[in-house]
Amino acid sequence: MKNPFLYLIILVLAACGSNEQKDSTSTKDSSASQPDTLLVKTDDATKLDSNDVSFFEHAAYGGMVEVESSSKILVTTEDSAIKTFAQMMVNDHGDANRKLSALAQSKGYVLPSALPNSKIELINKMDSFKDEGRNEYYLQLMINEHKTAIDLFALAERSADKQISQFASGLLPKLKHHYRLVMQIDTAFQAPKANQGDDPLKLSDRKAH
Repeated sequence: MKNPFLYLIILVLAACGSNEQKDSTSTKDSSASQPDTLLVKTDDATKLDSNDVSFFEHAAYGGMVEVESSSKILVTTEDSAIKTFAQMMVNDHGDANRKLSALAQSKGYVLPSALPNSKIELINKMDSFKDEGRNEYYLQLMINEHKTAIDLFALAERSADKQISQFASGLLPKLKHHYRLVMQIDTAFQAPKANQGDDPLKLSDRKAH
């Protein structure tokens, strides 16, 4: 190269182009790996109270947790009462999730399509237990999720938006029924273990090795 200055310019431009390509690829890979876990508001969305928007998002997450955790326990449990309850969760909450999604879309909102990592970890924690411990963890998860859902839907029942209020009011009795059922199953499940010490969930001696 007769002109060393021109050669230096070519090297600098080549290096910049390479870095830009790496940055672009890195950004694309990073965004592709991120699940869609946020409620999306469209341009023509109805103006809603912040509580209504929060209801859509949290009801969607709750419904997905109930369906996915129930689908998971159906594969492993041999307890007939839990099997029956878990199948009810898959059916009832699967249907509720579809209706919630349709209602949200009618208001110009798109529900999250995946759970955030904190919720995924909650479901996957089931794998750290075995046999009865896994069953008990699932029951406690369902108890907690239904307590949260009942409070959430009770608040939404008071929404100024008539359709949201009616939707929440229509599902509240079923949620309360689910809660009573899971409490009954849990009580029956715990009765034989009442004298096992101070471990209220009886989980410590049932973790997977």
